[in-house]
Amino acid sequence: MHKTPQRLRWMKNLNVIYVANFILSFHLFLVIYANSSFLTQFVEERFVGTLFIIGSVLTVASFLIISGALRKIGNFALMLIFSTLQFFFFLIFAFSDNAQIILPTFIAYIVTYPLILYSIDIFIESYTKEEGSTGVIRGTLLTTANVALILAPLVAGFVLNQSSFGTLYLLSALFIIPFVLLMLRFRHFKDPVYKKLEIKNTFLCIKGDQDLFGIFMSQFLMRFFFSWMVIYMPIYLTQHLGFSWAEFGIMTFIFLLPFALLEYPVGKIADTWLGEKEFLISGFLITSMFILFIPLVNTTSFAFWASLLFFVRIGASLIEITTESYFFKHVDGGDSGTISFFRMTRPVAYILGPLVGTITLYFLDFQYIWFVLGIIFLSGIWFASKIRDTL
Repeated sequence: MHKTPQRLRWMKNLNVIYVANFILSFHLFLVIYANSSFLTQFVEERFVGTLFIIGSVLTVASFLIISGALRKIGNFALMLIFSTLQFFFFLIFAFSDNAQIILPTFIAYIVTYPLILYSIDIFIESYTKEEGSTGVIRGTLLTTANVALILAPLVAGFVLNQSSFGTLYLLSALFIIPFVLLMLRFRHFKDPVYKKLEIKNTFLCIKGDQDLFGIFMSQFLMRFFFSWMVIYMPIYLTQHLGFSWAEFGIMTFIFLLPFALLEYPVGKIADTWLGEKEFLISGFLITSMFILFIPLVNTTSFAFWASLLFFVRIGASLIEITTESYFFKHVDGGDSGTISFFRMTRPVAYILGPLVGTITLYFLDFQYIWFVLGIIFLSGIWFASKIRDTL
C-alpha cells in the first residue's frame, strides 16, 4: 500500500512516541520496586502503604480536573510541566535525607507520573487513525514500556548492590531529559476538542454500559494486583526471604519477560483473529491460581521463585494488553473524560490496594496476605465474562 506524506508523518510521530515511552518507562521502572524499601528508611514498614494511599487520593482529584487544564493550556504544556516537576522530585530523593521533605515530595511524585502517562495516552490516541490497528499500536506501546520494565530493575539491583538509593534516583532523574527532548517534536500538537468531564454522567454511562464496566473493573483489578506487587513483593523477597538486591534485580528481569514477549503478538491476534475476551479470562485464571500458591511456598530457591513469579506475570500480561486494546477501541483522543476515568483505576487501586494490605497485615503474617490478593483477583473472571468480544 502506498504511504502518503500524511501517513508517513503519522507513522514517524508514533515511532517518536514509542521511543519516548521507552525512556519514560525506564525512568519510572528504575525505582518502582525500590520505592517501598526506600520509604522504610523514614516510616515503619506497615505504614508505607499509607503514603501511596494519600498520593493516590490526590491523583484521583487531579484526574477529575484535568480536562479543564487541557482545554486551557493544552496537552503538550501539561506534559512539559509534569515532566519538569518529576525531574526535580527525583533530585530531592537523590540528595535529601530529611523525612519532612522526602515524604511530601514522594506523595507529589505519586500524583505527577500518572498524569504524564495520561498525556502520552492523548498523544498516541490522536495518532491512532485506524481502529482496526488499536491492538497493534497499544501492543507496541506496552512492549516498549515492558522492555524497559524488564531491563530497569536489573540495572536498579546492580546500582543498589554497589551504591545507594540516592545514586539510583539521580540516575532515574537523568532519563527525564531525553524524554522531554524527544517530546519537543509535539510542541505544535493540535489538541482535539476535549469534552468537559461530567463526573456523574460519565460514571452512569460507564456503569450502564456492560462492556465498558467490565473492562473498567478488569483494569482496576489488574492495577490492584500491581499495587501489591510493587509495594509488598520487594519487601517480602528482600526483607523476609533474604534475597539480595542484585538477586531481586535478576529475578525481576526473569519474571517480567512475559510483558515484553507476549503483549505485541496478543494485541495483533486480538485485532485480527480472536478478540480480547478469551485472553482476558485466561489471564485472570492463570494469575489467580499462581498467586494463591505463593503462601504455600517455604523454599528460598532463587530458581523456584523466579519461575513462580514468571507464571504469575504471564496471566497479568494477557490482562494488560487486552484491557488496553478493548478500551481504546471504544474511545478517541477527544474522550478525555472517559480516558480520565479509565486511568483513574490506577490511583484508585493504589488507594484500596495498600488500604486492604495495611488492614490485612494487622491480622495475617506477611506470608499469608497473598491468599487475600488471589481471592480478590479471582473475581476478574466474572467481570471479563460479561463483556462482548470485539471479534
